Amino acid sequence: MSGSRGRVSGGTLAGLSVLVVRPLRSPDSFCVELADEGADVHPLPVMVVKPLPLTSALRDQLLALPSADKVIAVSANAATLALRHLAALGVEDCRPVQWFAVGASSAEPLLDAGLSVSYPEDDPSSEGLLALSPLQEVAGQRIVILRGEGGKDVLRQGLERRGARVSYCEMYRREQTLDNQPHILRLLATGAVDVVVAHSAEVLRCFLALPGLATPPALSRLTALVTSVPAALMAQQAGFGRVVRADSAMPGSMVEALRCWYTQSDK
Repeated sequence: MSGSRGRVSGGTLAGLSVLVVRPLRSPDSFCVELADEGADVHPLPVMVVKPLPLTSALRDQLLALPSADKVIAVSANAATLALRHLAALGVEDCRPVQWFAVGASSAEPLLDAGLSVSYPEDDPSSEGLLALSPLQEVAGQRIVILRGEGGKDVLRQGLERRGARVSYCEMYRREQTLDNQPHILRLLATGAVDVVVAHSAEVLRCFLALPGLATPPALSRLTALVTSVPAALMAQQAGFGRVVRADSAMPGSMVEALRCWYTQSDK
């Protein structure tokens, strides 16, 4: 493998060099698990998350959250920022609201705040969330979706078809960053990376749009670890030599997918 300097003892991913390009998290349990498995981890984001300003419109939306029937957080960032704003606005008790999250990672900040949260454990996706029994009979209910600017409309469309009144409360925007471009290009040029991890199609798109990125023949020496069919198709079309798809973006699922591929592949 390009970038691998021979497998060493200490973990099933020893000798594997992994480039993680999603926005930084603190702490980042995925990177910690990779390192614990012996991988050489390079967390170099190609995207940043920027909180949107607390405008009067956003303030009014947040103050109205406790009167909603249900609130859905589609990401940990959305949940964290909403809770931070609610605390600053003096909204102390959101327990009467029914809280939902797309997956365990999105639910974590809400659970840490002492809220009861429902989320799909086996299918952390919009489709998995829509399959939950509490979201089947929602006609006439007011549902607020906490999310970033833009994004998919699967949740809203599915809930509106069931008769719910759905609105978005957008907490942040995602932007490409070129801060790590020189470091990333050096790693790729020297063959010091085996795997590029993209937690979403949007993150992968930002990676592929880096000015000066290696040509497809160079990408053919790399493996892409992704979490969705659209991202897998994008990686294949971009010319990655191998594409590994995890069942979800949860750290354990992604590490397991990487472990299965690495231990079974021809080093």
